[in-house]
Amino acid sequence: MNATVIFFFMILLAGCTYKGQDLETYIDQPETILRDPHYASYQEQSDDLEKQYLDKKMTYADYLEKKKTLDDKYSKEVKQREEIISPEPNP
Repeated sequence: MNATVIFFFMILLAGCTYKGQDLETYIDQPETILRDPHYASYQEQSDDLEKQYLDKKMTYADYLEKKKTLDDKYSKEVKQREEIISPEPNP
């Protein structure tokens, strides 16, 4: 019984080093365990755009145009991912 518990604990530790991050990272920031890297990338790009606009490095019209382009690209990628995961059956 103890060997099984130790085995599962070792697997947990190995799994928690996902993407080269240490277990400490997950303990300090538990939300990173369930993080979708695809969405996280989109969110970072969106935040960068917003920061550029707030820092007055672009006009509001430019911000809206780039934000719409980013949103459209993300929506297209999500649709492609969903089609791969659950393709529609052929009639």
